[in-house]
Amino acid sequence: MVVGGFQVGIETVPYQVAIFYAGELLCGGSIIGLHWVLTSYHCVSTRIPSDYGIVVGVTNPEADGRRIHVEDFIFPAVTESDKTYDIALVKLNQSLVYSEAVQCIPLLSVHDAIGPGKPAYISGFGFTQDGGSETQLKIATIQVLPWQTCQEAYPTLMRKYLLCAGVTEGQVDACHGDSGGPLVVDGQLAGVVFFGKGCADPNHPGVYISVPWFYDWIVDAVRNQSNAENRELCTAAKQELGTIDDKE
Repeated sequence: MVVGGFQVGIETVPYQVAIFYAGELLCGGSIIGLHWVLTSYHCVSTRIPSDYGIVVGVTNPEADGRRIHVEDFIFPAVTESDKTYDIALVKLNQSLVYSEAVQCIPLLSVHDAIGPGKPAYISGFGFTQDGGSETQLKIATIQVLPWQTCQEAYPTLMRKYLLCAGVTEGQVDACHGDSGGPLVVDGQLAGVVFFGKGCADPNHPGVYISVPWFYDWIVDAVRNQSNAENRELCTAAKQELGTIDDKE
């Protein structure tokens, strides 16, 4: 669960999904099309679709959710020496039905739109701190930080396709169990939760996979599907999503 945020209903972030592995809540993800969820590679690294279930449209996925089966995974080409291409497409075995609680989020395609100081929103069902958890959806406001800030915090790990985000004082962050979840800027999916050191450590901001960096790969992977029904990606939010302040 997000640290430093507050509880909301799924209607606030209807693109948020919960990913279960072997019956346990493991990660988050984002709905980007009728058959598609975007998440982190390390959340689905067994590559066995039957190991996973996806829950959409509920605030407490362990109590309320019916798990949708996974048909397949798609991963970007990556060498064994570079594990930081930590992004994955999850293809669902059935089409979603959009509602107030289930909606897609459009992909941010332009990297320049994610400048330092830009407000961003994170959400998830994971841990509230190192060592404790609740499966209640939370959301929080952070901001995009200079790439160099994370380069200083993680000198051997940063790559040009990674984003740095958080708050300089700490106290607000994605935490364990939020991996794969959304970083949202201007109502569009800008990043995928990747890693950090601890949760809300002021000296170690969160690191996110850049969606604009992988935008062409995502679009090509989806539009190369043989079945036309599976080629749909979100082009605009199905309803106007409010800001965090609108929900307080």
